[in-house]
Amino acid sequence: MKEETNERQLPHYLLVHPDLKDDPVHKQGEIGFITAAILNTDEFYVGFDDHQVGFYGADALLTFKEPGDIYDFLHENALTLSVDDFKDLKNIALLLDHGTEKHIRTAMELVKKNGNIHDAVTIGLDQFLGVDQTRGLKR
Repeated sequence: MKEETNERQLPHYLLVHPDLKDDPVHKQGEIGFITAAILNTDEFYVGFDDHQVGFYGADALLTFKEPGDIYDFLHENALTLSVDDFKDLKNIALLLDHGTEKHIRTAMELVKKNGNIHDAVTIGLDQFLGVDQTRGLKR
């Protein structure tokens, strides 16, 4: 019998939600990485390339959906997507399939650059971790 585990790998890179209100370090839409996390109190410290650190709840951070979900979205919406959006979505799915930190960072840069595809490829960290959030985007 397989033992169930509650452990979940935290993502290498995250995107601060572009619609976040009251971000003290003003990093809405920026790429960061988790420097510390206290899951039971929903506290995530996120570092950025400029060496600043922000404090966020899981609902304020975005991570990638599974590559299979992105491929499904591509198939279901191929006829309605612009050529640029289709290319970016396909490239993100391929980069995520490789799974290295460098590829994931490159994929996140594509999301940052093309806001049209944001909802198709990202989910809230709270959803990713299965955390119930009712506060909204406050932090």
